[in-house]
Amino acid sequence: MGTITALLAHTPRNIGAIAHWFDTVVQEAAQAVNQQFAVRRLVKGTRDVDPLPTHPRQLSSYRTRIGTMLEYAISTEVDKIIRAESGNDYYFTFAVAHEYPDFYFRDDTLAQLLRIEMKAVDAESDEQAARFGVPTMHIQPENDLLLFLGWEWQTLYSDNVAIGEYPHIFATLVVPAKDIVEERDVRLALSGGKIKGKQVLVPKKGKPGMFGPDQGNYGKLWRLVHRSRRTSEDLSPAVQRFLDFLRTVDKHSPRNRFGG
Repeated sequence: MGTITALLAHTPRNIGAIAHWFDTVVQEAAQAVNQQFAVRRLVKGTRDVDPLPTHPRQLSSYRTRIGTMLEYAISTEVDKIIRAESGNDYYFTFAVAHEYPDFYFRDDTLAQLLRIEMKAVDAESDEQAARFGVPTMHIQPENDLLLFLGWEWQTLYSDNVAIGEYPHIFATLVVPAKDIVEERDVRLALSGGKIKGKQVLVPKKGKPGMFGPDQGNYGKLWRLVHRSRRTSEDLSPAVQRFLDFLRTVDKHSPRNRFGG
């Protein structure tokens, strides 16, 4: 696979190979989060003692909170792995502003080498819970990665008695952002929509030839790949792996959002 230094030095930059390197690192980091952080720091009582929110707004809020804590946990473990391999040559840092992306991979001068956006997907959530709607014009094809986590509540036992539960990461994926964005925009075109600068426009119902702003469907994870293309032979390997990730999430979900 090579070191990250060698991968970054390659010209032209192979963002697919870099994504594969990070994918392996994130798999290792997720194991550490499950075994050390989540089971100790994110654990809660059983639902009869510590019930989960049920109101839609509260559901969205608590999932966002857990997603933020998983961002902290996974990035901390990723940074440990990077330091073990490369010492202080690189930093895996948070973006301090609430904007795209979530993380920067920096060199020892703190120059931005890569940008990483993370999406934490709760297996129990409805399909509106996770989305990637960053404007296409903001994507840097050679520098941007997408990191996906699939998580679910896992029961914690003591002497074979359930005492609580914690968010357990059951699937991870790192892919070049450009592959997902390109496929997302193919879907938009197949649906009759178009992009004008930063704005996503879709056909207005009952008004042929007229367009209006997208109402939030553009970036939904389960709609990023058009249904007619899910088995297409021309899908990139990254998009195929993304579809496999969604199928894995669906296997852990109480509803079948991806099929049907």
